[in-house]
Amino acid sequence: MPRDEGTKKSVIVLGGTGFIGIKLLNQLVLDQGVNLHWIKRKKSCSPDIPGLPEPHIVEDFENIDLSWLSQADVIIDLVSQGRARATQHRDINKRIRPHLRIIDGLLNNRSHIHYIYLSSGGAIYGNTALTSLNEQSPCNPQTEYGLEKMIVETSLLSAAQNCLDVSILRISNAYGQGQTIKPGFGVIPTMISALKNGSAFTVLGNGEMQRDYVNVIDVQRAITAAVRAKGAGIVNIATGHGTSINQLIAMVETLSGRELNKISVEADVSDPDFARLDISRAKNVLQWQPTIRLEDGLSEILQDAGLMSRINYSELPHTMNRDAFPPAGTGAA
Repeated sequence: MPRDEGTKKSVIVLGGTGFIGIKLLNQLVLDQGVNLHWIKRKKSCSPDIPGLPEPHIVEDFENIDLSWLSQADVIIDLVSQGRARATQHRDINKRIRPHLRIIDGLLNNRSHIHYIYLSSGGAIYGNTALTSLNEQSPCNPQTEYGLEKMIVETSLLSAAQNCLDVSILRISNAYGQGQTIKPGFGVIPTMISALKNGSAFTVLGNGEMQRDYVNVIDVQRAITAAVRAKGAGIVNIATGHGTSINQLIAMVETLSGRELNKISVEADVSDPDFARLDISRAKNVLQWQPTIRLEDGLSEILQDAGLMSRINYSELPHTMNRDAFPPAGTGAA
């Protein structure tokens, strides 16, 4: 991969066929300062994005040509095996092996590449008595998914002591337009599907479990901000506000004018308790902050699904300080 003359950066995206990856590719293909490359598994479908270059296809991410990879300026690693809560066979080695092979290969090639890794803003911290978590808070993952993230993070932080520039983005619960129902992910698309089809929506416990829902467009903005920042370290990407399932249901029902068919089941003990993610570092290091309110993001999704009702925002059960969000398009990069 020849390096570009001038100021263009050679950027390689790993795992661009997922929910966040498609949004990111849509943005990067328009960036005049980026020479975009992306790698996908042979079995994955390519997104329909105008101007998107042909992908580099691999059987698996363990088959990537490391010498070619080392010539890039930036790697954005979106690869994950998923939460896999239903699995009966634990295999943490399979989860971490592709990432660690890439990191070792970059170090062996003495690469000074900027490695951007998407981690988890919930699973990696695990259950905690703390009400607010910053990037120095203890990590105590209770799931294989969270453990995967912590091991890869640790390897990257070690590599950063050598030659790599590293940015680790701990994303809270990403949601937005185009998100599909996927086991372990996506309470919002599951809720919208149940609302549309009249099927049952499962409420865990008493419905007071909170999560921090950050819009995928804001996540995409955080990643592109990290590309410019070069070596930001660990950064929480969230809104800093929690919303319970009950509050989320009330919002969706008010916005749509429909009632969900709800059933209650016992909560999963592996689900982390809610703690607010401190996003001060994201504001300072990346010059980033969220711009899309949950009410607005939900409205777009409901509109796409043909479920939006005409309502007054004053009718909504507000879950966050609206003054904390600048008007869309006026926030920092």
